[in-house]
Amino acid sequence: MIRMRAALAIVAGVAFLGLAADARAFCRTTTVAVAPDFQPTPTKCWDQGHPLFWRNSCVGYNVQRNASRQVSFEDAANGLSAAFAKWSGSSCPTDGTGRSRVSIDIRDLGPVDCGDVNYNLNGPNQNVIVFRDSNWPHEGTSNTLALTTVTFSPDTGEIYDADMEINTFDQRVTLTDPVPPDGYDFASIVTHEAGHFLGLAHSGDNRATMYSSYSPGATAMRNLTSDDVAGICTVYRPDGKREVLDEKVTAGTQCDPSPRRGLTNECAESTKKSCTGSSTVAASSPAGRAMPGWLGLSAALLGMLMWRKRRTRE
Repeated sequence: MIRMRAALAIVAGVAFLGLAADARAFCRTTTVAVAPDFQPTPTKCWDQGHPLFWRNSCVGYNVQRNASRQVSFEDAANGLSAAFAKWSGSSCPTDGTGRSRVSIDIRDLGPVDCGDVNYNLNGPNQNVIVFRDSNWPHEGTSNTLALTTVTFSPDTGEIYDADMEINTFDQRVTLTDPVPPDGYDFASIVTHEAGHFLGLAHSGDNRATMYSSYSPGATAMRNLTSDDVAGICTVYRPDGKREVLDEKVTAGTQCDPSPRRGLTNECAESTKKSCTGSSTVAASSPAGRAMPGWLGLSAALLGMLMWRKRRTRE
């Protein structure tokens, strides 16, 4: 099992050079841990391993029913639905024939009681989205906004499960407009995290939703840029084909958003694990374990939106 973490850094007062309008700087997450000193650029992505993808044409998620003191369940459900819809509603360039919309839908499957980050190899699961009001059970408690865990096949890159945690323990997450100068825009956070949920890594385009840095009070990441759209169109082509090694995979036409082996409202006791940073272990067959690979970070960074992934063989 391997976990990797990518950080959305909170920065202030920093000027960035823009990219040309037709630049394509998006990157895809892969099955190989990113080197600690690697940073994506407009012309360079981490290219080791196989890119991640969801095989199905539909993927479901569940919001943990307790939600947060800062974000009500209703607001969370509405905000997440809007964030995922921006990705699944993207239109891709075509030759004028066939469909142009990306070949994946994301569905809200309702509230669940379970708030554990888990993947059950032998039974039903949830792709759960949970708020951490009481504590942040990971490293970087004072500078982390959110964390998405993706479980995937190391042999093909197929995603089996994805869980998202949002740090409302010691971060001010807000739904108001304008966003307070010391607040973090919920819509921006979850739109960025939804990109990781779907298999995208950080972009080298500083204007993109998937760029690694974020300023408090900002709202630009709510909306996808052409770079973000190019990324999602590459992973989920309108014709349903997925880029998967030498195997030809085409998403089916029927929508079944259920998690792998079905949906459960409760936590799977047989594979429940504590979530305590790099020592967290998910149930898996012997695929090996490694400490997480960190993206290189500047000492000036004030905060992070983190992403991690793990691999498993079935």
